[in-house]
Amino acid sequence: MLAPMLVLPLIVALLITLLVVFIVVIHKKGSAVLRRRAAEAAQAGWVLAPPNPWLMEVAARLFTYGEPGEMFAGEFRGRGICVLDYVFSTAGANGQPQRRIVHLVALTLPVALPPLTLSQGFNDKFKVDCADERFASAVLTPRMMEWMLSNGGLEWQVAGNALVSWGDNSFVVRDVLNRLEALNGVIERIPPDVYRAYGPRAM
Repeated sequence: MLAPMLVLPLIVALLITLLVVFIVVIHKKGSAVLRRRAAEAAQAGWVLAPPNPWLMEVAARLFTYGEPGEMFAGEFRGRGICVLDYVFSTAGANGQPQRRIVHLVALTLPVALPPLTLSQGFNDKFKVDCADERFASAVLTPRMMEWMLSNGGLEWQVAGNALVSWGDNSFVVRDVLNRLEALNGVIERIPPDVYRAYGPRAM
């Protein structure tokens, strides 16, 4: 029978060993997920790229200052794209910092436009944030709102010469492709007159 003084160190050693094994398993699992995602991104024609400082600024304005995760760049239907994981901290229920991961998807516009944000509000209503009411009205036509209603949950922001959308957790390639399809539909539904009237002035 082991002496009581020997039992405690053995328990501690066992717990440390289990913790190390757990960390190794989680790391390997995470690495496998990232490798699989990279392979799917490559199939879509995207390449791993350094985090875009401009997109980081957009993320900081939407959420708060944080750190970039992986970013991929490429094209979708002839438009340039960036897809970025973004990590930041928020105050948890107990007041302690809580780590949060989101992702941002940017799709290039034909020209730069004034800032406009469309987000999902309460009771499935849309919340519009735009300093220029005439511009907002010109963009958010009945045709555009019909598209938004058929793509529930889609939130986006005009940020210079790109349309940026966002979602919770690290990005999944197939979900990003669906989001890009919806964003491309938004771009196609902005009336040509809007690009002509507001584009040159905003650049």
